[in-house]
Amino acid sequence: MAPSSSDGYVLGIDLGGTGIKAGLVSSKGEILKEWKTPTEARKGGKHVVEKMIDLCRRMTDELPAQVRKKDILGVGIGSPGVFDYATGALVAGAVNIPGLNGTPMRSLFETSLKLPARVDNDANAFVLAEARYGAGQGASVAVGYTIGTGIGGGVVIEGKVFHGAWNFAGELGHVTVEPEGIYCPCGNHGCMESYASANAIATYAQQMAALEQGSLLSKLKPEEITCKAVGEAASQGDRVALHVIARAAHYLAIGIGAAVITLNPAVVILGGGGALLGEMLFQPIREGLARRVYHQRVREVPVVAARLGVDAGVVGAAGLVFADL
Repeated sequence: MAPSSSDGYVLGIDLGGTGIKAGLVSSKGEILKEWKTPTEARKGGKHVVEKMIDLCRRMTDELPAQVRKKDILGVGIGSPGVFDYATGALVAGAVNIPGLNGTPMRSLFETSLKLPARVDNDANAFVLAEARYGAGQGASVAVGYTIGTGIGGGVVIEGKVFHGAWNFAGELGHVTVEPEGIYCPCGNHGCMESYASANAIATYAQQMAALEQGSLLSKLKPEEITCKAVGEAASQGDRVALHVIARAAHYLAIGIGAAVITLNPAVVILGGGGALLGEMLFQPIREGLARRVYHQRVREVPVVAARLGVDAGVVGAAGLVFADL
């Protein structure tokens, strides 16, 4: 049953490098209707922003029968990159969409649509969605990680994203877990994402497969050894695959442990392709936290899988508006 229109609705936009997902989202985190369109990133940031604004206009013209235009409370956008949250401008980091960096995204949406707009990093939107409506619902403090090409992260406190003094809080994938370790494109050495992202898991597995000819992974071409393939081999008891996962869990426990000690979260949420390894990854992380976190109550913080799946980006983008109401 659809929620009452008196709750209000928000247009949620999830901007990706290849596709834009959008949805009409209720205050309960339900998506009433969805829209999709290609990003066309090669045409540049200005084109992409105009395309998102046009999509919002289309959304308001195609509302479900029970929703009126006056019920739309605003528009939320989750995007790659680092934002100045106070102004809503994209500062840096949108590497896959040329010309998007420096865009005053919030003001462009508000001026064009005559609606309040909120923008934030897509990882923050993911964690906000899970904290308000998913695996962390009801948690006063939630910490989340997206384990994919890299490791994104975010912190939600009392239902709002915590941005810190200069809007850089929550870059949890760049916590140092191996001093003087592998070089990271961020400029640091030994970042957690260099050891435990889905890409890092695949890269290390490729290296190990070349050395261990008895492994199931050694029967695959290097490009076929993905994080998913590692999980499949591990589920069959492959010693090399299990070692690769244990190594990633070791580094995740170091990084997550630092966040747990610092923030004392009620829940730690893991999403993204790497989290699909499931308990093969989650249980050794919990065991690592038990060894590294000094207080028993803090050691027992739940480490859980994200629940919202592919909807998290849209729901979290809308949640940026609901969080400010």
